[in-house]
Amino acid sequence: MKYRSKKASQKEIHLYALLGESLFAVQILEDALSHAIVLKKTEPDQKKEADDLLEKKRFYTFGKALHNVKKESLLPKPLEIELSNLLKERNWLIHHSITENKDEIKSDTYFNKLFEKTKAITSKAHELQISIELDLIEYCERKGSDMTNVKNAMNRHYEI
Repeated sequence: MKYRSKKASQKEIHLYALLGESLFAVQILEDALSHAIVLKKTEPDQKKEADDLLEKKRFYTFGKALHNVKKESLLPKPLEIELSNLLKERNWLIHHSITENKDEIKSDTYFNKLFEKTKAITSKAHELQISIELDLIEYCERKGSDMTNVKNAMNRHYEI
């Protein structure tokens, strides 16, 4: 027996695109966290160890990576707090945003709320990714690395 699902409305398609963008932003943030863990746990001359560690850490979920960062105090406390807050929002989006509101899911009010929350999660994930990158630049400079080219590339990429 073949089942066909109802064609998505433009509103639903827009929501699906926002959800995909949000998931993408959070995955990039997870990767930034993995890099932060590796850079702060290895020395510049430990490339092989760093590569091996990154292979392991890259598969960490956002929650597991954040737990590791907090346990070892690898990022500034205010950044840890913001990441924890985003983790709660991300978990709500992934695990509860649809199921806890099944009766409201088709209402304009709920769609607007979900649009706004999803856009806020995406925006915060981008903001925190940049904060992690800036923290890593400062860390590398304290270790004696010239980060001029990295800063210039970052400025071009983010159009700062």
